[in-house]
Parts: sequence; C-alpha cells; structure tokens
Amino acid sequence: MTLSGPTSSGQARKPILRLTGVTKKYGRKIAVKPTDLTIQRGEFFAILGPSGCGKSTLLRMIGGFVKPSGGTIEIDGADVTALSPERRPSNMVFQSYGLFVHMTVRQNVAYGLRIAKVAKSEIDDRVAEVLKLVHLHDFADRDVTRLSGGERQRVALARALVMRPKVLLLDEPLAALDLKLRKAMHAELRDIHHAIGGTFVLVSHDQGEVMSLADRVAVMESGSIVQEGSPRQIYREPATRFISTFIGDANVLSAERKGGVVKLEAGIEFPDEGPDTHVNVIVRPENILIDGDAPMDVSIEGELVDVIFFGSYVQLRFHLDDGTDLIAHTTDETAVCNIEVGHRVKLGWNYDQQRTLDT
Repeated sequence: MTLSGPTSSGQARKPILRLTGVTKKYGRKIAVKPTDLTIQRGEFFAILGPSGCGKSTLLRMIGGFVKPSGGTIEIDGADVTALSPERRPSNMVFQSYGLFVHMTVRQNVAYGLRIAKVAKSEIDDRVAEVLKLVHLHDFADRDVTRLSGGERQRVALARALVMRPKVLLLDEPLAALDLKLRKAMHAELRDIHHAIGGTFVLVSHDQGEVMSLADRVAVMESGSIVQEGSPRQIYREPATRFISTFIGDANVLSAERKGGVVKLEAGIEFPDEGPDTHVNVIVRPENILIDGDAPMDVSIEGELVDVIFFGSYVQLRFHLDDGTDLIAHTTDETAVCNIEVGHRVKLGWNYDQQRTLDT
C-alpha cells in the first residue's frame, strides 16, 4: 500500500511539500512568523517545540484548517493555499481521534470513502487492506467504544490512510496515551511508514517521540523554525542554548571569549575562534567523565551533592567552586558506588564533546 501511488526512484527525493513565507497573525499577535519549509517525498518529518510555539498552527495551515495570513503552500507542485481540507491531497490525525462512537471500526474507516462516493467493492478492498496494515483486521466489526486507547489511535490512523493522502499530518497523535503505550505506538508508526513509503509530518512537544520517529526535525521557538536537521544533528549540534536544553539534558556553562580564547567562570581556558563576546559552553551529561584516569581536555573538581537512579542510567549532580551545578549521567554503577555524597571528585570532558554557542 502507498499513500499516493507508486513513485519511481527519480521521484523519490523530490519535494512533496513546500511552504514559502507562510505566516499567521491573530490581530497583533504573530503565531507563526514568515516560514519557508521543504519536505521531501517519503520523509518522516517532525515539527518539535514547546506549547504555544506555533507548531500546531503551522500544521493546521498545511492541512487547510487554518488560513494563512500570508505565503503559499504547495503539495506535489500544486498551490493549495486557498483550498479547504477536503480538497487537499492531505489528511490529518488529531490527538482527540474524532471517531464516530455509534459506528464499528470498519464503518469508521470506510466513512471518508463513502462520502467520496467510492464504489463499494473498492471500499471493501481498501478498508480490509488498511485494517490489516494497522493490525485491526480482527476488530473490523467491533464498536469503537470497546477498544483500548491504542486501538482507537490505530483506527484514527487507518481512517486517514485509507484515503491515500499524499501527505499524512499527525497532530500530537499519541499525547493521550500512557508512556508504555506511546512507546509501542512509536514502533507501530515507524513500521507503517516503512511499509507505505509515504510522507508523514508529525507535530509534537515530546522530544523522545520525535527523536525516535523522525528522519528530519524542525525545532520551533516563538513562531519561528530555529533549526532543521536529523535527530542526531539536532541533539549533537544544537544551534542555540534553547535547543540544547529543550532537547535532552545539557550542562550550560557561562563563559567569555576574548582573543580567540574561551574562559569559563570556573577559570578553565581553551582556544575557540570567534568574536569577543559572552558564550555558553554546552556539554551533555553523558559526556562528563567522572573521577577516572581517562585523558580529559577539560578537568575540574566538584562536590557530589545528589545521586538519582533512573534505571538505565544514574544521574549525579556536582557543585563546582564557582557555584555552578554540573550534571553527569553514567551507566557504570560500580563507579557510582565508590563515590559518596559530600566527596570532591575530579570531573572533565573532551573538546570534541562540547559545543560553544554565541546565542
């Protein structure tokens, strides 16, 4: 099954969605600042950001549920800016599911095809195909009120997929599910995306969800996209302090750059080209080396003040002499057992594990 029919290898990487200068204003408030965005055919693309950053508004403009204040939206080369949702080659799955409670699973999934006056034989074939895809073929005649949250989410997904949209839009689709079920649905969504080969655009505030699902991510802040890239790029090479702390945990150390040398408030210096200015040095907690003999480009001492067990790793919080707290993550429980709260410990990291940001 495909979302929009088969594509040749030459078509596979052509843009399917293009936004040019798209903006949304509500009176004097700018919800989405002028935005350019290109999404490739077959991508699983995610728009990530905190509540109120404009990500859902941007997605709803793509789907036709919100009219842009300016700019153009193209899907597969056609300008759809002025088209209503039902006239666009896209479909959306909402957080609330929006299922018809008086209908069975099969009837819910077939509803859009019936409205579109598709022949009954084709409806039967397409519904059967998509229910098998989402592993609900044995639930076809069950009332949706008798389904679990995860099963209802899959019905909502099937109802969108059966229309074979060129772009599937997902607006916080898993937010209502508990943690264990969300993780299970992550695997389901990835499997479905791989099986279909279609284009998915996901909006979420959940960084873990986005990092586990998306091929490419756009991070939004205050109505603007502030960085695009692969999940690995966004995590390893954050463009701003906001991104470094919003996506994953990060130690943010205040410093000054002068004459090509960065000096941390703790007194540590290292070479770094750039203008003379205040900077932030970003180090992920998993890159902090603890009281070991391994070589460290940056070495410092701190007092251990807290230890928290998270299952797959242990978090340690150290207090530095300049008043800064430093967080370290380790999976070496033996090493943790050798350190007591209140002890001073040698800490450090290597230059290739830090990032210096002017913003």
